[in-house]
Amino acid sequence: MREFTTAAKTAQRADGALPDVPFTLDGVTMTCRAPKEAQLAYLLAAASSSRSAEDQVAAVLDFFEQVLEDESKRVFRRRLLDSSDGFDFSQAMEIFEYVCEEWSGRPTGSGSGS
Repeated sequence: MREFTTAAKTAQRADGALPDVPFTLDGVTMTCRAPKEAQLAYLLAAASSSRSAEDQVAAVLDFFEQVLEDESKRVFRRRLLDSSDGFDFSQAMEIFEYVCEEWSGRPTGSGSGS
């Protein structure tokens, strides 16, 4: 079971920058570092539903490579590539949507956190 924690109450900090977004994956806290505006626009456009499924998968994986802190990235990548680990792309997609919600200030899903 995954647990998400809400770190950002608003999409931007007082200084106007996007906040880092921590989340918990099976008890391990990971952090997505806030991208600069151009990075976020590029990554979100690349993951657009108008793209092919293959392009969307590549964009979401690239997103995590760009924004996860180094230790988080190592754990995330190791778990995703371990064939005996239950963590899979569908859960990575849920985390992607959650982080995008935090940065945009707009919920994209049910917000159930499960």
